[in-house]
Amino acid sequence: MRIWIPVFLVSAAVCSAQQTAPPIYQRYAPVDLTGNWVSVVTEDWAIRMLTPPKGDFAGLPLNAAGQKIGKEWDPAREAAGEACKFYAAPALLRIPGRLKVAWQDGGNTLRVDADAGQQTRLLHFANTTPANGEAGWQGYSAAAWEYANAFDPALAAVAPADAGAGGPPGGGRRGRPPMTRPDGGDLKVVTTYLKAGYLRKNGVPFSKDAVLTEYFNVHSDPYGTEWMVVTGIVHDPTYLAADYITSTNFKREPDSSKWTPRACAVQ
Repeated sequence: MRIWIPVFLVSAAVCSAQQTAPPIYQRYAPVDLTGNWVSVVTEDWAIRMLTPPKGDFAGLPLNAAGQKIGKEWDPAREAAGEACKFYAAPALLRIPGRLKVAWQDGGNTLRVDADAGQQTRLLHFANTTPANGEAGWQGYSAAAWEYANAFDPALAAVAPADAGAGGPPGGGRRGRPPMTRPDGGDLKVVTTYLKAGYLRKNGVPFSKDAVLTEYFNVHSDPYGTEWMVVTGIVHDPTYLAADYITSTNFKREPDSSKWTPRACAVQ
C-alpha cells in the first residue's frame, strides 16, 4: 500500500524549519562568545590597573607626533565631557571589567556590553559598511568567522542533516558530503569610523584614521574553565610608528550577578 503525503505539507514543514533556525552567522559559529566574561589582568598590570603618569609611553610604538600629543595631556581638560575618549574600541577591552555578549538583530549582530564606561560595541556580520559615515567612540565593526579546515557554511546549509563533520576540508570533494558544522575557528573583527581617542588613560592618542583588527578565540583549560582571548592590533598611520599589538584574557562567569556598570572616568 502506498502512502501519499501532500507536497504542500512537506513544503510547509521545510519553510517552518527555515524560519525557526538561527541565521547562518549564529548557527555556524565555530566558538561560543555569548555569555558573561570577566577580564583577568595577566599582561601590563601596572598600566591597566593604575593610570600611568603623564609622558609614560612604555611598550607603545608612538612616533614623534604621538609623543607630542601625549605629553600635552591635561586630565582637567578631559573632565569637560571628554572622559569617554579612553573607553573607545581600541582601548575598551583593555580596561579591567566585565563583558556581556549576546546575539541581536535576529542573529546578524553580536552585541558586546562593557560595564567599564557603560559602553556597547556592535559586531556586524551581515553588512560590511556602516549605514552612515559618522564616526564614534566604538566605530563600526565588521565581523566574520574564520573557520578551521576550510569549512563552508553555504555548503553546510544545504547538506543532508546526517552528513556529519567528517570529509575533506571544505567538503563535497571526492563524492563525500560537505561538513555540516565547523571544526574550530575564531572571530575576526575590523573596526573603522573611529573618533580620535586614547589608547591609555594618560593621554596616549590614536587618530581618526586608526583601524582596529581583533581576533576572538575561546579555549578551555584542563579544569574546564572557559577563556576568551582577544588579540588586538591597532594600526594608526598618524601616531604610531608600528602596529600596537595586545593580548587580553577573559574568564567565563556563570551569570551577571557581579555586573557593575560605571560611567566613564578620567582617572
